[in-house]
Amino acid sequence: MSALDHRVLRQFLAVAEQGTVRAAARALNMSQPPLTAAIRQLEERLGLQLFARSVAGMTLTDAGQALADEAAAILGRLERTEALLLEVAGRPKPLRIGFVSAALNGALPALLRSLKAQSRPAPKLHEMTTPQQLDALKHGKIDVGLLHPPIPALSDFDSRSLGRDPFWAALPADHRLARRRSLRFAEITREPFILFPESQGPVLYDKIRTLVHGTGRDFQIAAETERLHSQMALVAGGLGVGLITRLTAANLTIQGVKAIPLKDTQDRLFTELWLTADSGRTPELLEMVCHHLHRRRSKL
Repeated sequence: MSALDHRVLRQFLAVAEQGTVRAAARALNMSQPPLTAAIRQLEERLGLQLFARSVAGMTLTDAGQALADEAAAILGRLERTEALLLEVAGRPKPLRIGFVSAALNGALPALLRSLKAQSRPAPKLHEMTTPQQLDALKHGKIDVGLLHPPIPALSDFDSRSLGRDPFWAALPADHRLARRRSLRFAEITREPFILFPESQGPVLYDKIRTLVHGTGRDFQIAAETERLHSQMALVAGGLGVGLITRLTAANLTIQGVKAIPLKDTQDRLFTELWLTADSGRTPELLEMVCHHLHRRRSKL
């Protein structure tokens, strides 16, 4: 009999993710002694040391990391197989959808309307960063991701672009440029920026920095905050200028902030959203989402 089954794999992954048996037992809602015994028995039956143990906790050995990668793939596939069988039987499980905040202003509502039109059960929604979604997809914790590129290839998953959304300038309503119908990017680089942390979107952050330097000015940051609403509140308070996407500006009114198109960065400064899902499910989802997005954008 194999030393591996789905129960043991879940227990092993919990310890690998949590770093201690105590934390893993809490996450699994079980007591610590049987979990400790299960991990030791697994190592004995495989004849391998899966964890390096220290006072600080437990870290994976090379063998442990190899097992963790395979276990995540196996359990993720089991989850997707169960969902597929229920769907074939006419009892689809709720989709678990991860999304970045940019998806709130177009892609996520489009996907939700598509699922409702199919009379599917209400999905379970999880706001997550792109790296968090990639990890959750890999480990079978979500079924669909709405995330930003770059996206590495994932086994059994397919990724498709949902289109680009250009950035506009976000200015305090009483700013000297706030009455303009459009602006050049260089006109706002005299002001300090209010942006997201670089770690949240390093590719986009670097692109903004490069564009600022291209205008011959220093890249000034007045503040960084993860949430768009927080950024816009600081803009409204006159602390600096921000960036907001066209779709967000069309759907979100923020008191004290004026959004103005940037006429010279449409093809250089934009956010792109991708849908990642099981390769057998992506074409259907993509068609539905793109249909609703097209109708939404045609009204802007």
